[in-house]
Amino acid sequence: MKIYNKIAAIVMVVFTMTSCAEDYLEVSPENVISEDNLDLEQLVVSAYSTLDYRYNTGEFRDNWPFDHAPTNWCFSDIRSGDAYKGGGGVGDNPGGGMHALEIHQVFPSSDNVYNLWRALYFSVFRVNSAIRAINDNPDFENAALRIAELKVLRAHFYFEAMKNFGSFVYLDENTPVDEVASIENSFDADYLWGKIEGDLNAAIPVLPETQPELGRINKLVAYAYLAKAKLFQGEWQEVITNADKVIAGPYRLVDDLEKLYSTPGYGNPENVFAIQYSIDDGSEFGNLDFGSLLNSPDSPSDDPNHPYLNGDDFDKPSQNIVNAFKVDANGLPLLDTYNNSDLEPRDTATPVDPRLDHSIGRPGITWKKWEPMPMQDNWNRDIATYGYYVRKKNQIDPYSDLRASGGFPWAKGALDWPIIKISDVMLWKAEAAIELNDTETGMTIINQIRNRAKNAPRVYDFNNPSVDAANYSIELYPTIGITQNYARKALRMERRLELHNEGHHFYDLVRWGEAANWINNYMLTESGKRSYYSGASFTAGRDEYLPIPQIEIDATGGVYKQRAGY
Repeated sequence: MKIYNKIAAIVMVVFTMTSCAEDYLEVSPENVISEDNLDLEQLVVSAYSTLDYRYNTGEFRDNWPFDHAPTNWCFSDIRSGDAYKGGGGVGDNPGGGMHALEIHQVFPSSDNVYNLWRALYFSVFRVNSAIRAINDNPDFENAALRIAELKVLRAHFYFEAMKNFGSFVYLDENTPVDEVASIENSFDADYLWGKIEGDLNAAIPVLPETQPELGRINKLVAYAYLAKAKLFQGEWQEVITNADKVIAGPYRLVDDLEKLYSTPGYGNPENVFAIQYSIDDGSEFGNLDFGSLLNSPDSPSDDPNHPYLNGDDFDKPSQNIVNAFKVDANGLPLLDTYNNSDLEPRDTATPVDPRLDHSIGRPGITWKKWEPMPMQDNWNRDIATYGYYVRKKNQIDPYSDLRASGGFPWAKGALDWPIIKISDVMLWKAEAAIELNDTETGMTIINQIRNRAKNAPRVYDFNNPSVDAANYSIELYPTIGITQNYARKALRMERRLELHNEGHHFYDLVRWGEAANWINNYMLTESGKRSYYSGASFTAGRDEYLPIPQIEIDATGGVYKQRAGY
């Protein structure tokens, strides 16, 4: 049974903070169920439920997190060269500010920046509220276990704050209510990483390696987050130590990429930690990934032959990421030259990595197992602005019994969103090994990822299912005699090929120290294809992180300080 099936009766739980920062520190929506009237287990479930940034406050942004989705498609995919914003043109910005993110012209007044900050603190407050309530009830049978789960949840939300804002206001269950608005956002990175790691280290001895309910945090999730925290700090041996514990667990690479990206199912073995989604759970539509609702392909007139009837066509894969799938005569990526020429939308002759057509929709190519038609040009809303490619990865199988409906909400169902996959953890270890100059280990792990893609079933030709849809070629890297520089390039390319449009690449560029150079080169090249990039620039030392929302600086009377450059 999914955890989220339990939350239908929970309207909202947010600890009301009596401070001047009203918009997220003082929340009193109608129909709030106080923590005194809720079972402690429900309080914990309520904290889990905030993973999808939906809070039922009555405000649009708290129910439909298009512009600040927990998948980070707005904050990573479209800021990093993996994707264009998409939709109906540069002025199509549900929630506000998406295009500004894409061209790195973000302001402290941007709605989506505030909405993300607000969502993270709503989540933290639910976690802190639940911990406080459990601490006040020492006879609660599962107290230690549930507090351990909650601490990992808190580490997750603060990790999101760290990688998006570069710093944050640290609040825990012991923070006095009357001091909340007077706490500055001036903690240094070492202190904040220490707090995140402290929660994880406190949870690890208590958590079991497996939980009886799917979706609950276990010991290996905590180890995975600890490995990721060490990755972001460049503590390579610690990355390996913690990643090894996760890799030794029950998680495995799914053999079939089509199933990985399309098939809902409780307990996907590749997912170490995921946002659990469900249908038929008592809610209006189901507990669905509304943050990604806009990202399915368009249909001009609710065409019944379209796999999802309709869609909004956001988070569109870029020409750059499509080009990255080209391979040389040996089936290896063109690490330095992939973007020298474009792979045309209908080019099925140029050799490409087979993962391309599993993860990106191209005109004329079979769409999953859909029988009426292959992908059509008119599945794109604005070809002139954004081109011909649509997001195919992590769109539900149109024939799935776990799809929410045949129409709205488009392409939604019980398809979980992977926050951490075992493939990601493996690539963390590979990166750490390479940075420690153990290139053989690093390249061997990369080859494990590539070998899965090599042996997985391939996308077939729509008119002749017995042949491949394109000229697919993928081979393994040599592992001996590889320079560290070459191995590093291979690792970084593999992360894109395996994890593109999953909300990782921007943060990778920042932690590699490559964001300004890479993104400015990307936008300069893209400006010849996408005119809205003309004149756009990434400012080093500023654009690596989002600004502190101006509304929060004003609400605290200037206690919060803005990041330099904004």
